[in-house]
Amino acid sequence: MKANTYRLALLSLWNKIKGMGTKKKREMTEEQKWFAEYAWLFMDNKERILADPRLADIPIEMPNSLAYTGSEAFEGATMRAYLEWWSTDLGCRTDEEGVPYLVVRIAGSPLNAGNKCLVVKQNGEQREVQLDCWPSTWHTFMRLCRKHRESANYDYTFTLGQLIVMLNTPDFLHLDFSRSWR
Repeated sequence: MKANTYRLALLSLWNKIKGMGTKKKREMTEEQKWFAEYAWLFMDNKERILADPRLADIPIEMPNSLAYTGSEAFEGATMRAYLEWWSTDLGCRTDEEGVPYLVVRIAGSPLNAGNKCLVVKQNGEQREVQLDCWPSTWHTFMRLCRKHRESANYDYTFTLGQLIVMLNTPDFLHLDFSRSWR
């Protein structure tokens, strides 16, 4: 009888411990959803965006994280950091069928190379995948975030929503950016 009570107590404790490690999947904000949805539009207009610091320095608040450091490793991610990263074979990859995709959110462990990253294909399909070359992937992106965080001027940037409107405006190159839209 005592053995059964002991087993039930252990089983109950085990279920509690097991449940402690589960996290609810955090919903992305509207702006984060826009970023993923329009990632290829940004990449297609890379030169235009990088030519204007008010567009290139737009802060991107994706929930990127690295175990044991949290999101701090990727603080200061800007549109410029993403565009430069997507220009490498670590940020822009191809699947087994040769279809290119952009990595829009990264999350994983620096110790065991376990990761789960959000990618988006040109057709808009989004899915979570495990990336190979994980140490190079997160390290390169972290370095770019740090580099651009130090040089970015966030006081005079447009918003992500404004950038999307601009890129969907036919006369984008001829718009007068001398005054703020805020």
